[in-house]
Amino acid sequence: MDGEAYDNTRRGHGILAFRHLRRPITAYLQRGKTRHLDGYEKKSIKNQRYGPYRTSFSLQGVPVSNQFVARPSVTAELEECLLPRRRSRETQRRIFVLYGLGGIGKTQLAADFARRHQAVFSSVFWLDGRSEDRLRQSLASCAARIPEGQVSEKSRNAVLHSEEDLKTLVADVLDWLVQPDNSDWLLIFDNVDQDIHQGSETGAYDVRRYLPSDHGSVLITTRLSRLAQLGKSKRLRGVDEQLAKAIFQQWHGAEGALDEAGRELLGLLDGLPLALAQATSYIRETGLDNASYVRLYKQQWDDLMGLDVESGSPLVDYEQGSVATTWTVSFKAVEAQNKNAANLLRLWAFVDGRDLWHGLLQAAAEGGEQWPGWLCDVAGNEVRYLDAVRLLLRYSMIESHHTMHPVVHRWASHIQDGAEKREVLRLPVMVVGLSVPSSTTKDYWVIQRRLLPHAERCSWWIAEMYNARRIFEDTRAIDAMHMLGLLYADQGRLTEAKSMYQRALEGYEKALGRDHTSTLNTVNNLGLLYRDQGWLTEAESMYQRALEGSEKALGRDHTSTLRTVNNLGNLYRDQGRLTEAESMYQWALSGFRVALGPSHWKTQRVMCHGTKPVTWPRAKPHYYLDSSEALAQKHPSRSCFSC
Repeated sequence: MDGEAYDNTRRGHGILAFRHLRRPITAYLQRGKTRHLDGYEKKSIKNQRYGPYRTSFSLQGVPVSNQFVARPSVTAELEECLLPRRRSRETQRRIFVLYGLGGIGKTQLAADFARRHQAVFSSVFWLDGRSEDRLRQSLASCAARIPEGQVSEKSRNAVLHSEEDLKTLVADVLDWLVQPDNSDWLLIFDNVDQDIHQGSETGAYDVRRYLPSDHGSVLITTRLSRLAQLGKSKRLRGVDEQLAKAIFQQWHGAEGALDEAGRELLGLLDGLPLALAQATSYIRETGLDNASYVRLYKQQWDDLMGLDVESGSPLVDYEQGSVATTWTVSFKAVEAQNKNAANLLRLWAFVDGRDLWHGLLQAAAEGGEQWPGWLCDVAGNEVRYLDAVRLLLRYSMIESHHTMHPVVHRWASHIQDGAEKREVLRLPVMVVGLSVPSSTTKDYWVIQRRLLPHAERCSWWIAEMYNARRIFEDTRAIDAMHMLGLLYADQGRLTEAKSMYQRALEGYEKALGRDHTSTLNTVNNLGLLYRDQGWLTEAESMYQRALEGSEKALGRDHTSTLRTVNNLGNLYRDQGRLTEAESMYQWALSGFRVALGPSHWKTQRVMCHGTKPVTWPRAKPHYYLDSSEALAQKHPSRSCFSC
C-alpha cells in the first residue's frame, strides 16, 4: 500500500497514524478496527486532549465480574457505534441499546466496554436505571467528579438533604453534559427494565427525558425490546458452544476438553452466562463431578415443574426455565449448611435487591414475639449476619457489595407457594415499615430516601397479595403498612401513600374495629392526604370521623383529639369558612395549653393559626400521625407523632 493509500485508509477509519506497524494495516482492520492496535493505540491515546472536561474513571458499585469472558463480535458492534470519531465532523448523539433476557450478560458486556475504552472518552458515567429514583441518585453522584469551576462548588460537594437538593444536582449534571464542546463522554444506563406503559410498575420512567442534548455516546442495557428503537441495537442471546465452554472453564478453574456429562450440562444450560456461572460455582465449591450435577439438575427440574403445575402460576417469567433449576440446586446446598442464609435470601426476595445491608434488619434487633428467632439472630449479631452473607456469596446467590442479580431476585420470590409466601412477605413489610423514621429523627430524609426503593418493592408485593384477596391480619404488619404510607407522604408520593393508608385502614377495621385509636389515626392521615390533593370534601369526611371517634375513645381534650381539631381548623380556613376555623383553633389552643403548657411548640403553632387564620402559611400547618398509639407503646423510643 503506497503512502497516499495509507493516508486515505487512516483517515477513513479515524486512526492517528500507522508508523512502526509489524503487519499490513488490513490485518489490524480485519481483527476488529483500531481497538487491536494495542501498543501504538495506548501510546497515542495518552496524548489525546479533552480540554477541561476530563473526569476520573470509576466503576465503583458496579457489579463487575472478575470471571468475565469477552464476546468479541458484540464488543465490535459497540465500538462501531459508540467510540468517538475524532477526525469526523459528525457530532450527532450515538445511542446503542443492548437488550435481552435477564442474566444474559448485558451488564458485564457494558462494564467490559467501559473499562476497555475508558481512555478514549473524556468521561464515563455509570447510571443505575432500575428506577427513576435510582437514576436521579446516580446522576446526582456524578457532580462530585466534574472538574472544579464547571458546576457550582455547592453541587460538587453537596450532601443530599431534600428533594430540591436532588433536583438541583441532576439539573447541574445534565447542563454540564450538553455543553457544546463537551461531546466525548459516555453514559451507560444500566438495567432500564421497567416499562413505563405498564401501570403496575413502580419507579417506571421515560429514559428519553434523561438523554442529554444531541451529542455524546449512550449505552443502554435493558430487558425491554421496545427501547431498541432509541438507536442502534443488539438483542443479546445465549452464547455459542465455544464461549459457553470458555465461561464454564473460567468459573470452574480448569482447562481442557469437557467430558460427555460436561457437554450435556452446557446443552441443558443453553448458553445463559449467569446459569453457567451458577452451575460451575456450585460444582467447584462442592467437588461434585459433572455427571452428579447433571443428575441433580434433572431431578430438581422434574420436582420443580411438578410444583409449578400444582400452583397454577409460573415459577419465573423467563424464556429459559433451566435457570430456576440451577439456582434451586445451589439454594438447597446453602440451606443445608446455614438456615439463616437461606431465610435471609427468602426475605431479600421481597425488598430491593440492589441495596442490602445489615442495618435494614435493625427493627428486629431488639427481638420480640412478632419476629422469628432466626431474624433476631442475624439482626442482633452482625458476625452471624456476615456468616450468612459469606455463604450466599460463595454460591453466587448474591453479588459483591451485597446485591442480588435481578434474575436471581425474581426467582427467589417464587421458591415458596402462596400461603408460605404471605407469611414470608409479612417479614420484609415489617422490617421496612417499622424502620421508617419520623421527621423528628436526625437525617430522617436521607434514611427515608434509602428505604424508599425497599418500600416500593414491598408495595408491589402487597398489591399482588391484595389483588388475590389475601390481606394481612397481623396488627404489626398493618402498623408497618401505615408507616409505609407515612414514608410515601413525606416523600411527596401521595398516590402511593393513599393506597397504603387505605390498605392499612382496611386491616385495622377488620382486626381492631372502626373506632380503635389505630384505625382513627389512619383515618386522620387519609384526611391530611385528601387535603393535600385538594379533595376537601373527602378530607372533611375523614376528619369528622376521626374527631368523633377520638372524642369517644380518648376524650375531648386528649392530644390526639386536639390534633384532628387543629387539622379541621386548617381545612375550614382553606375553604374560607373562617368562623368555623376560628372555633376549631380556639378548641385546640385551649386543650394544648392545659395538656402541654403555653410555651410548648405545638401550642405556639396553634396560637399562630388562631390569631391569623387567613394569612398563616400552608406549608406545614397540620399533623401527620406517625403511627397508632399501640405502635408508640411497643416502641417507646419512637415519637408517636411527627409534626
